[in-house]
Amino acid sequence: MKNSFLIRTAIAVCLFVYTFATLTKNYEISNGKLEILFKNWLDQSGREYNSFSEYQQRMIVFKENYILIQKMNEIYGHDMTFELNKFADLTQDEFRNTILMRPQAPPMHSPKKYMKVSEIGDLPDSFDWRDHNAVTPVKDQGSVGTCWAFSTVQNVEGQWFMKSKILTNLSVEQVVDCDGMQKVDSAQADCGVYGGWPFLSFQYLKQQGGIVSEDLYPYCAGAKKPCEPCNAPGYNKTLCGPPIPFCYMKDSCESKLNPSEFVPGLKVVDWKAISEDETAIATALMTTGPLSVALNAEMLQFYHKGIFNPIFCNPKNLDHAVLLVGWGVEGSKPYWIVKNSWGVAWGEHGYFRILRGKGVCGINTQVTTAVLG
Repeated sequence: MKNSFLIRTAIAVCLFVYTFATLTKNYEISNGKLEILFKNWLDQSGREYNSFSEYQQRMIVFKENYILIQKMNEIYGHDMTFELNKFADLTQDEFRNTILMRPQAPPMHSPKKYMKVSEIGDLPDSFDWRDHNAVTPVKDQGSVGTCWAFSTVQNVEGQWFMKSKILTNLSVEQVVDCDGMQKVDSAQADCGVYGGWPFLSFQYLKQQGGIVSEDLYPYCAGAKKPCEPCNAPGYNKTLCGPPIPFCYMKDSCESKLNPSEFVPGLKVVDWKAISEDETAIATALMTTGPLSVALNAEMLQFYHKGIFNPIFCNPKNLDHAVLLVGWGVEGSKPYWIVKNSWGVAWGEHGYFRILRGKGVCGINTQVTTAVLG
């Protein structure tokens, strides 16, 4: 089985390299046109630099990304397109190291944690929880790796809607500041701005006893004027990396979190995983509510629109957590509808679609949901 996967991976890599090598167009751009394009992008993005040398360095990165995007659109343009977006001045390594999490294999859960999904007959061709008012507006995690907290909280928002019929923006910052859960035997932990896992976050919320609203504990870790939160209680420096060396007590979870402000009646009592079978995932999605999922998101950096289905995307390297809200079909291609946390200007108004039924980028390998009491 392992050898088969390695062979498929090698074939995919060779195909991708060969495809890039046989592109027919020259996408070089003159310095004058480049600078105009870059300045227009700066005006739109609001990005500012500390020096002229940084400006020049970022313009070089911008040019490399411009050429890469043109090549990717030549390869994929009939299915999906890419654009110069908010990440256009980041190298691929910078994007991986700041926006995404450290790639890890899908966690293994005990059999008792898996949801028993009952068949409901023929599923409809399309379904979208946004049509049922069960999904809050798209948020922006900023330039830190807090996607796991957004995925967790947005799933709980959906579960709370299913129970109360009230749609409430809940506090992502509480989870970032306060969740230090860990699973040492499999080297998984929740690490604040450095990444984490929704299944562990559900355990934190169960242990904590509740969550406050976004209004009472607003997100600031990746905001334009970011706060500098302290390490969460229980922060594991072995699994997470060096802790923040100094912070003020007023910025700590202990000082900011007030349990008396928890949303009344909202209690996480358990969590469940869903199998990798995508029909079962669709059934669970339709009957349970929006689901937390994870995937390999390296190729999503410049995604603009279309059904995401890259030539090579290792499903064993999960580095981004998002929210599954629905599905549909375009022509003969089935797809999932996924809510991201990179702002409404990214992708399809903050969402992306990804091919359904093929386990693309591991989208089906880490599907979980909170269970409310």
